[in-house]
Amino acid sequence: MAGLLASLRGSTRPATEQVLAFLAFLSLGIGVGLLLGWATGHDPGVILGDLFEGSIGSSISIGYMLTAAAPLLLVAVGAVICMRAGQFNIGQEGQVTLGAIGAGFVIFHVDASGPVTIVLAFAAAALAGAAWAFLAALLKFGRGVDIVVSSLLLVFLAEQLLTALISGDGPLHDDGDGVLGGGTASQSPRVPEKSMLPTIHVLGVDVPLAFVLALVAAVLVAWFLSSAHAGYRLRILGQNPAVAGTIGISAPRLGSLAVAASGAFAGAAGGAILMGQSFQLNPGVSSSIGWSGLLIALAARTNASVSVLLALVFGAMVAGGGLLGGDGIPVDIVNVITAAIVVALLCPPVLLAALRRRRIRRSVEA
Repeated sequence: MAGLLASLRGSTRPATEQVLAFLAFLSLGIGVGLLLGWATGHDPGVILGDLFEGSIGSSISIGYMLTAAAPLLLVAVGAVICMRAGQFNIGQEGQVTLGAIGAGFVIFHVDASGPVTIVLAFAAAALAGAAWAFLAALLKFGRGVDIVVSSLLLVFLAEQLLTALISGDGPLHDDGDGVLGGGTASQSPRVPEKSMLPTIHVLGVDVPLAFVLALVAAVLVAWFLSSAHAGYRLRILGQNPAVAGTIGISAPRLGSLAVAASGAFAGAAGGAILMGQSFQLNPGVSSSIGWSGLLIALAARTNASVSVLLALVFGAMVAGGGLLGGDGIPVDIVNVITAAIVVALLCPPVLLAALRRRRIRRSVEA
């Protein structure tokens, strides 16, 4: 909690003021989303009730929320590392896809016990995501190609690669196993039960292993960036590349490692999706997790601690949105509410900075 309060501070103002502003704008964002739902003919009470019941209304709902939040948090944590180094990798969506592909090769082609398969699948997912991101780093530091452009273009290439692998004679294609009509769709076989991620029973809630790993990763990254010597060097590179060069920090080497680390976390998220959510490779396996995770990192002001909170908010929106369809409410309403919340979360630092400048100006005038 201390880390969260400190990260929300962003100035010399008391942490209490930051938290109150955060809660006020969060409530405002939810209110705006509900108002838009009402304007389109839907009962705000029903929307809010479904979101609550679907996300934290029961132990099953909480488990589903944590499952949805896990890959989002993994992507966000990786993006935080990258952006702290001053590198703007925005290709996490493609790196998530490559991670799912890497995990798929292990799951469907390696004969091993369940725990061994899961460990190997996560390792393959992280390596695949890191390698895909490293391509963008090579293009930047080797050929001068803007990493924003290259990482974005690699997203579309990743999607085409996935389609090729799960279609026709691709090595990850589902041949149907003799089932009538099987083997015709562009998809992989189902993940066997032994390779599905287990859950940990905590206080009546089945907490998915993926969320535990993501939470541990967020804590370690927060410590690394704030306390480790290597994290200090990385932050110097992001804040002032000229100073970094004068003290012997290699921008190509450290920047490439940061981009690769971002891709590794995104790739691990792809593995978590395959083994804990979709259980099958298909053209939409990434489910915009990469984009949403990047948005979380930006809304959290590149802070790993705050990313945990925002990943839970996004996970709650995803989990709660599952009940809206039963009441005839378009799930797109959830996207509107989520967008309103994100915009609201970006407002407190701007507002508080403006108030601080105003107070300073008044004190100088006085």
